[in-house]
Amino acid sequence: MAEQAQHANQVKWIRALTRKLTTAIAEQDFDVETQKAAEEYHALCPHGELYELFCAEASLFYGNIDKAVYCGEAAYQKRRMSTAVCDFLYRVYYAAGRYDRAMQFLVLSKRRDGMVFPHDPEERISFFRKLSAASLDARFAPFAKVPYLVDGVMQTRTQAIFAEELPRFSEEMPAYWAGIYNPYGQICIKDKVLELMNTKADEYDLPIYNDFLFDLMKAQERTEIHAEPEDGSSVLLPIAAKTVRQSLHFTAENLQRTMLLSKAEFNFYRIEKPVTIHSELPFAVGAPIVLRHSLRRRKLVLNILADGLSWKEVQREHCVCVPNIMHFFGKGVIFDHNYSTAEYTYPALSSIESGLYQHHTQIAAPGIPFALPSSCITMSEQMKRLGYYCTNIQGDGEGVYNGATRGFDRLIVNHWSLRAIDGIERTIRHLEAFGECDNFLFMHFADTHPYNGDVSTPVGAQARLCLADALQEQSTKAAVFLKPNPLSQYVNHAEIRAVDRQLGYLFDYLTTHYEDDEYIVLLYSDHGASVHARSPYLMSEEQTGAALMARGAGVPALGRVDELTSSVDIYKILGKLAGYPIDAAYLDGNLPEAFGGQRREYTVSNSIYPGQTYKICVRTERHAFHLETEEPTREDGTISLDRYTYHIHERCSTMHSHGILWILCGSIQRAFGDKYKMDRF
Repeated sequence: MAEQAQHANQVKWIRALTRKLTTAIAEQDFDVETQKAAEEYHALCPHGELYELFCAEASLFYGNIDKAVYCGEAAYQKRRMSTAVCDFLYRVYYAAGRYDRAMQFLVLSKRRDGMVFPHDPEERISFFRKLSAASLDARFAPFAKVPYLVDGVMQTRTQAIFAEELPRFSEEMPAYWAGIYNPYGQICIKDKVLELMNTKADEYDLPIYNDFLFDLMKAQERTEIHAEPEDGSSVLLPIAAKTVRQSLHFTAENLQRTMLLSKAEFNFYRIEKPVTIHSELPFAVGAPIVLRHSLRRRKLVLNILADGLSWKEVQREHCVCVPNIMHFFGKGVIFDHNYSTAEYTYPALSSIESGLYQHHTQIAAPGIPFALPSSCITMSEQMKRLGYYCTNIQGDGEGVYNGATRGFDRLIVNHWSLRAIDGIERTIRHLEAFGECDNFLFMHFADTHPYNGDVSTPVGAQARLCLADALQEQSTKAAVFLKPNPLSQYVNHAEIRAVDRQLGYLFDYLTTHYEDDEYIVLLYSDHGASVHARSPYLMSEEQTGAALMARGAGVPALGRVDELTSSVDIYKILGKLAGYPIDAAYLDGNLPEAFGGQRREYTVSNSIYPGQTYKICVRTERHAFHLETEEPTREDGTISLDRYTYHIHERCSTMHSHGILWILCGSIQRAFGDKYKMDRF
């Protein structure tokens, strides 16, 4: 009780200091007393951004612009979602004369009263690109809100960016050039189709692009380039034209050739001798792909993300719907008690790729262009450092603008239609073409994700379900809120079976063309599915119980194991297998016992979504603790724990308790008080 009282008094004092500093900033009062309060606040809350913001405001007040920028950016790193911090950065960058950067933060501060547009046409183009990077929905690359002026007033229209570089909020982000995917070599007019679609984007919104494939490449524009083999190894040089039927001239020993290329479609030219390529107009050139294997790498590392696959539902059906998955990964490791860190893809993907929980990635506000800090090395960046050719063979673009997938050399993405059959065929075609180098591939399919929308159902459901079920009205809310219903459950089961059939084709190809020590394959899901939930909690077993399994070089043949794991552990699992460092102190993941690490005591799944109540579920091997706040999560991602409801229950599990519940309960008592409820379903 004494410890609780001390904690409560400390919380009260921190709140008093917060009010004092907030008032001081508002009144521009930076005397000795408020500075002392700021230092005391910093000692008690070293992770809070208010100290840095106070120092930034004080520095700006006294005219020290450089220090003000430094402190403001430090506050931004701690709390990117804070409109107060963004407002300060708008003011300080404006004072520093960096108007393009100032306007970016003006957009993020949600103010619109200080827009200043350059008069020079070229400066205005660059300026509008900066505004576009601040205004875009970060979930949907390569789409952007393109600004334009009407009678001096800025307006925006949604466009698919192609044949140019994607907008970047920060120069720390990699430069991706947006192309059109066409692997078949036939000259086509997809650029014309895309131009027509762009004219209708505002009328039909993003669904108009559902079946259109984009090819995003780290590339630069050139009018001439000289390429030659690297250390005796041949290279592949990615090149895309910027204009329709653009002429590119190839000059080498005993070679003079002119090629007409389709706009925005990447071609891969094999360079075995020095060659010069030039054009009268700019064209895009990607980094050379060195065709060489290394004994320090595997020929193939493949990460497969089965979006929304509820492993708890698969287990409840005794895994009969996934025979190919069970057969293949049965010779590796299958974690039966793995849980996602979040309830939907956007934050979950960032946690998987970074090895960090959502409160550390700060990828919470859906679509706002807050990016992972450069100090955080993503999984694809680690694989790139090892020398792999890194390709996102199928994705939806959710990690491009926020940096979660920034290590990939190439990303083949579209807005919606992530079908396993397409990704599997694309993977095999890629390996047939690029098999002379060591490949790191990421394939994301969404067949296993229940669909939210009152639209026509798949023909299989139409033919098998009774009319009332087939015509059941479907919710158009976010998929995480879909309630259990016969239609969604039938379709989801059917899609899981179909995906398993298609994966069987891929697994047959891998085992036929690669030795067991030449590949590593991980299959996981980012979250589960609420349509199978049997509890009232958003963080139910079915919604957060996610798949996680591995097979290949370095993977022990343990089959199904019962230890607790989290999707935030994937980063360390791959690092252990591939050989990149996993000992960074900032990483949140755990290396499972199955790979030589330690068993987890608990997993954490939570929902940090501005405007909705904060929810968290902490699971031990036998029990689960659910908490939900009464107040919604604030716009900056912070929460109030003044009022909440909570519940502890025994999980429907065969796992053994190691006394973790009592450790958890002690923590709950210290954090939330001594009144809690023990129960079971």
